[in-house]
This record gives sequence, C-alpha cells and structure tokens, in this order.
Amino acid sequence: MSSAAITPDARRQEPTAVYALLVANIALFVADKVLWLGAVRQLYLYHAGWMWWQPLSATFCHASRAHLSGNAFLLLLFGRSVEDELGWAGLVLSYAFCGVVANLASLVLLPASTVSLGASGAVFGLFAVSVLARLSWRDLDWRKVVEVAVLGQFAFGQVMKEAQVAAGGGIAGINHVAHLSGAAAGVLLVTAARALMSRMEGNEKGSGTQ
Repeated sequence: MSSAAITPDARRQEPTAVYALLVANIALFVADKVLWLGAVRQLYLYHAGWMWWQPLSATFCHASRAHLSGNAFLLLLFGRSVEDELGWAGLVLSYAFCGVVANLASLVLLPASTVSLGASGAVFGLFAVSVLARLSWRDLDWRKVVEVAVLGQFAFGQVMKEAQVAAGGGIAGINHVAHLSGAAAGVLLVTAARALMSRMEGNEKGSGTQ
C-alpha cells in the first residue's frame, strides 16, 4: 500500500470537533460523578437562580452514565455527519446554538425548581442540521440521497416520538421541552444560514452586473 494513499489534505478533512465535544462531555462526567468535584455542579442550569454561562455549560453535564452514553452515541453519529458537511466551525456553532436555545426554552416553560443538564437538546438540533444541510439541489448525488433517507427517517421518528410522549404528559426526569426546542433550533439555524447565503450570492451577482 502506497504511503501516498492518505494525503495531508485528506487528513485535515478528518472530523475533529466532534471528538473534542465528546471528550469534554466525558471529562466533565468523570469530574462530576467519579471524582466528585463540586465545582462541576456550578455548570448545571438551575432554573431558580441561573447564571449566564449555564445554558451552554449544562449541555456538557449529565446525570448518569446511561444519560451520557445515549447522548454520546448520537453526538458521535450526527456530530460527525454535521462536521463532514459543514466543517468543525459548523458543528461547534450548531451544538452551541441548539443547546442554548433548548435550555432557554426550558427556563421559560418549565418550573423554577427544575435543574437542566445534558447534551440532548443540542443533539436533537444536530438531527435537524444533519439532514437539512444535505438537502441541496446544487450538489445532491445518490450518496447524499441515501444519507438523507437513513438519517432523516431516524431523526424524524425521534422528534415525532418525542412530540407524542410530551403531548401525553411526558416522562418524569426527561426534558421534552429541550428536545423539541433543540430540533426547532436546528431547523431555524439551517433556514437562516441558507437565507443569508442566498442574499449574499444575490448581492455578489448584483455588484458584478455593469
């Protein structure tokens, strides 16, 4: 096998941000639940008296190993998908934006006694971003059609299931508001980004016309 099979450009295109996000989630869980470092609790989102950083920092904290495991698996799957499509900056922006919007919605809609933590709001946002970012007629090929079909049916199914459970009263201990708000934030982010890009392209074409 030739050493030229993997070029420097190919190595630079390998996803890295998704692994950084995973390491941050895992490291904080170990610090919180294994080492019992009390300072980590300041990163939770306490609805009764929250601090400005908590809507973001709470997306890196988890209540149990099962909670972390489920979110980490979906973050790896959909985070890699988003990073492949939008790059590391697109993934970090999507994670932060969707997670913060999900937590702000929770602050507004849930009781003051609530304590929010977990990456699930951000992950539900990545569901939407991953699928919608691929729905472009400009560079759509059969591989992207397959990706959209596979990822889309899973993401849509998860969101619909979440909506049905929430409509039925929800499950104690699960923040359905954050899940649904995160998904909505993902749709909003992609829609806004495309509108901005279309406007910029229109301006460029207009400025090039003599």
